[in-house]
Amino acid sequence: MDWIKKTFFILFINLSFTAILFGQANEELTTKNDFWTGVSFKYKLNKKIAFNLDNQVRITDNLNEIRSTFFEFGVKYKFNKYFSARAQHRYIIRSKERHVNRFTLDATGRWKLKPVKLELSYRFRIQHGAVTFTKEPSSFIRNRFQARYSLFKKMKVFARYESFYQFNDKNRFRQNLFAAGLYLKVNKQLDLSIFYRFDQKINTKNPERRNIIAVLVTYEL
Repeated sequence: MDWIKKTFFILFINLSFTAILFGQANEELTTKNDFWTGVSFKYKLNKKIAFNLDNQVRITDNLNEIRSTFFEFGVKYKFNKYFSARAQHRYIIRSKERHVNRFTLDATGRWKLKPVKLELSYRFRIQHGAVTFTKEPSSFIRNRFQARYSLFKKMKVFARYESFYQFNDKNRFRQNLFAAGLYLKVNKQLDLSIFYRFDQKINTKNPERRNIIAVLVTYEL
């Protein structure tokens, strides 16, 4: 089993640096460095239904400016050990009257591969948002693929890729993201998530990339 752990760990490291190498290929892009932090509260009503309430602050421009902060409420329904669905509403506060109401609907499948302690997941998301002042819409279909591996009893590492396909008369792929990081189980109620994320906008006149470091806390009530 040791060789399986070593092989996956090497793969994880390679995936975590893919975003950096990808971003260095085009020096004409606008690059920004961001930091995200926040807390999420979760409450399980029963084995099927769970609620979440999140607050997050996102800092940009090399940590010199608050890009946004948001509050999000969601409810999750677990059909079985493989499939679940989630509906969420997020209110995003931005400068220059660019506040956004955003709604998402997720369908997620998870599969655990034993005995290698590897979990594969796929999330299909429908997302619609609108600027509260101008009513400018923004609608996406997002496809996310993730691999998560248990290194230790209280530590898991993950790598993920996600694509964004926009409607609103655009009808094209507009963004790719890569992320890699780890989950730490601090105690029965508290989880810590630390990751690096690389966002790359595509098919636009003003391409932009973001290097993001995130530290997020989850508390289960």
